[in-house]
Amino acid sequence: MTHAHFRLDWLREANKLNPYFDGQPGVVRIDFESEDAAVDKFNHFIKEQFQRGNANCHWLSLRLDDEWSTTFTVDDQIFAVARKLEESGVQVDWKQAQSSVGDVASGNHAGGDIDINISDSVIVNGMDASPKGVEYRLGLVCDAMKKFVENGGHFMLIINDMKRHDQGRIWKTIWNAGLRDAGGDNLSLIYYVGRQCGQVPHDDAPAPNVAFRLPHDIETDEARQDEVYNDIIEILTTREGYNADEASKAAGSIVGSNSYSVRRLHMSLSSTIMFNAAKKGCV
Repeated sequence: MTHAHFRLDWLREANKLNPYFDGQPGVVRIDFESEDAAVDKFNHFIKEQFQRGNANCHWLSLRLDDEWSTTFTVDDQIFAVARKLEESGVQVDWKQAQSSVGDVASGNHAGGDIDINISDSVIVNGMDASPKGVEYRLGLVCDAMKKFVENGGHFMLIINDMKRHDQGRIWKTIWNAGLRDAGGDNLSLIYYVGRQCGQVPHDDAPAPNVAFRLPHDIETDEARQDEVYNDIIEILTTREGYNADEASKAAGSIVGSNSYSVRRLHMSLSSTIMFNAAKKGCV
C-alpha cells in the first residue's frame, strides 16, 4: 500500500474506486455528513491515485467547487476544463468564440469594459455571455475533450458538494450539454453530496454506478481502527525513520485520541510528522 505525506489511506473506499483509478468510465457518488470526514484529504488521495504515473499528462483530474473564485461561474468551469486539457497539449482556439461575435460588436468603442445587447447576444469584453455563447464555448471545449480521449487520454471530473441549484447548473449546462458524451469511455465523474445540498443531490444528478458514505469517525468501527493503526505504523516506519516500537506507540496514541474525527486523525498524524522533522533538524 502506498502513502503520500501526511495522508492515511481509505482502504475500503479505495477498493471501490480502484476500477476508476485504472480508467474505467462511470459515475461515483460520495455522501458525507460533516467536515470531520476530511473531504479535502480524500480529494487529494483521489487525484494522486488517478494521476499516478502521469508523465505524459494523459491522466488528468479536475475538481470544480463553487466556493473557488476560479470555478464559480459556468464560464469559469468551462475555462477550467480547457486549462486542464492544455496540460496534455490539447489547445482550445478561443479566437473562434471571439470571431463569432466580432461582426456584431464592430464599430463600438469604450474606455473600459463594454456590454452590448444585440439579437439575444450579450457581448462582454469580446465574449458572448448569452446562453448561446456559453453553449458555443462549451462546444469548443468538448471538441478538445474528444481530441484528448482519442489520443488515449483519461479524464476524471470531481464535483464538490455545493448548493443544489449550483450543482444543477453544472449538470444542465456542462455535463449533460456535451461533456459527458465528449469524454465517452475515457471519462469518469465523482460528485459529493453533503450539507450544502441538504444531503440530497439535484434531480438532474447522474445515477451513480457506485455510491458510498465517507466515514467521519471510526469510534465504533474496530476493523477500521486497526486499518488506520497499521497505516500509521507503515507511514512512520517507511517514511519517517521510526522503529517498530516508536511507531506502534505513536499510532496507538493518534488513534486512541482522535477516533471521533477522521479529519483529526489526519491532523494529528501531520503534527507528529512535522514534530519529528523539527526534532531531527535540531539534532
